[in-house]
Amino acid sequence: MPKVGMEPVRRRQIIAAARACIHRDGIGQASVHRIAREAGIAPALIQHYFDDKETLLLETFRAMYREFSADIGRRLALARSPQERLLALLEAQISASSLTPEAVSTWLAIYSTMRNFPLLGRIEQAFDRRFHSNLRHALRGMGLPAVEAHDIAEELSIFIDGLWQNVANPVTFTPNRARALLYRYLNLRLPGQNLAPPPDDSLRRANDDAGLSAEARQFLKDNLPVAPAHLSEANVVEMRQQVAQVYRAEARASVKAFGLGLAQMDLGGVPALRVAPRVAAGAPLRIFYLYGGGYVTGDPESDLPVAGALAQRMGVALAAPRYRLAPEHRHPAALEDALVAWKDFCARAGGPVFLVGESAGGGLALALAQAVRDAGLPMPAAMALLSPWVDLTPDQRLANDGHDPTLSRQNLRDYARLYAAPAADLSHPAISPLVGDLAGLPPMILTTGSRDILCEQVHALRAAVAAAGGSVEFHDWPGLWHVFEFYRALPEAAASLDRITAFLCRHDTTAPLTEKEPG
Repeated sequence: MPKVGMEPVRRRQIIAAARACIHRDGIGQASVHRIAREAGIAPALIQHYFDDKETLLLETFRAMYREFSADIGRRLALARSPQERLLALLEAQISASSLTPEAVSTWLAIYSTMRNFPLLGRIEQAFDRRFHSNLRHALRGMGLPAVEAHDIAEELSIFIDGLWQNVANPVTFTPNRARALLYRYLNLRLPGQNLAPPPDDSLRRANDDAGLSAEARQFLKDNLPVAPAHLSEANVVEMRQQVAQVYRAEARASVKAFGLGLAQMDLGGVPALRVAPRVAAGAPLRIFYLYGGGYVTGDPESDLPVAGALAQRMGVALAAPRYRLAPEHRHPAALEDALVAWKDFCARAGGPVFLVGESAGGGLALALAQAVRDAGLPMPAAMALLSPWVDLTPDQRLANDGHDPTLSRQNLRDYARLYAAPAADLSHPAISPLVGDLAGLPPMILTTGSRDILCEQVHALRAAVAAAGGSVEFHDWPGLWHVFEFYRALPEAAASLDRITAFLCRHDTTAPLTEKEPG
C-alpha cells in the first residue's frame, strides 16, 4: 500500500517553488512572497513549515543534495560490474536529467552562497569525499593500481566540476558536448576498457508519461522525489499511527463514494472487516481480500479505496482479515492467519470465491493460494494481484527506484527485514512465492505500472505462471506506479479496477449465492 501524506507533499511543493524562483530570478530575488506566488499558496503557509527564508533556502539545498545522492545510490544499485559502477557515478553527474538549466543555475547559486551556510559547506565536503572514494573503489575494481586509481579519481572530480561550470553557458557548451568530452577522456585515460554511455531510458519514460491523465501528472509532481523514510522496530508503532491518520479520511470518503456498509466479523478466530454495498445488505461473501503495507503496517480500512471499489462494482460482500503484523509477529504469522481465515471464509460462502491482494497482500495471496492447493482445500475461482510483492530477496535491480513516487528500495529492505526472522532465508517460497511451485493455480489477473518499483518481479511472475501452464491476464500501465489503483482521483485507477472486475466476473459462472450463517 503506498504511503503518501499531505505534509511532505506540501513541503515538496514549497521547495520546488523555491528552486524555480532561484533559477528564474536568482537567489537574491527569491523572496518568500515570490516563492509563495510560485507555489500558489499564502506566504503565511510557508512560515508554517519554515521559520524564515534562510531556513527554506537551507532545506531546499539539503533536499537537492539528498535527491542527488539518492540518484547516485539508485544507479549504483543497478550496476553489476566495476565498469558499470564507474559509469553510474559519472552519469549521475552529467546525464541530461542532471544537467538541466534549472539544476545547473540552482547548484551554482548554492556554491555562491555557501559561505553563508556553514552546514552546506560541510555537506559539500562530505559529498565530494564520498564521490572520490566511490570513483577510486570502482577504478580499483577495474584492476588499476591504488596510486593510479587515486589520480584518475582526482582528475575525474576536477573534470566533472569543469563541465558543470561550462554548461552554465549553454550557448557554447551543451550537456551533449559535456558527455562526449567525458567519454573521450575516459577512453584516452583508460584504454582497453571500451567505456560507452549506458542505454538511456529517458525517451521511453517520456513516452510512457505522455498519455497520463492530468491527475496522474499532478500526483507525480507532488510526490517526486520520494521522501526518505526508514522503518525500524523502534519507530514502527509511530509509523502505523501516521499511516492510519493519513488514510482515515480517504477511507471515510471511499465508504461514502461507494455506498458501503462495514461490519466487524470473525473468520476462524481471525478478526476481519466485512465490506458490502449498502444497497445489497444480504450480498454473499465472494471476495477474500488481503491488504498491503509491507507486512508491517496497514489494515482493512486503509485499503477501502480498492477493496470497497471491487465490492461495489461486483455487488458482493468482501472479507478482509486483520492478519498479524511484523515485527511483533514475524513470518509465518501472516500466512497462518490467512490460511485459518480462508477455511472459515470458504465454509461461509459455500461456493466459488475470489482471492485479491495488493502489494504485500498480493504476495501473501499468492503464498496462500500455493498453501491452499498443497493442503487440498477449496481453491479460488480466480485471483487478482495488484503490484504484488512476490520476491523479498535483496539483490534485485529495481530500475524504478527513484521513479516510483510511493516506495523506494530502502522501504522494501526495511519491510523484508522486519517481516522475516533475522536468520530467515528470504528466498523460501512461503516468503517469496515467486520461486515456489506455480502450477495448478487458478486464473489470475496481474496489474502493475511502468513506474512500479515492483514492475520487474510482476513481469517475472507473469512469465513464471505462464511457463507453469497457468492462465494470466496482464496489464502494465504506462507511466503509473505501485498500486496506483489506490488513488480514486485517477481516471487510470477506475479503468484498472473496471478491468479487474470484468476479469473476476468472467470467472463467476455460478448463480448468485446467499451467505451462510457461521456455525
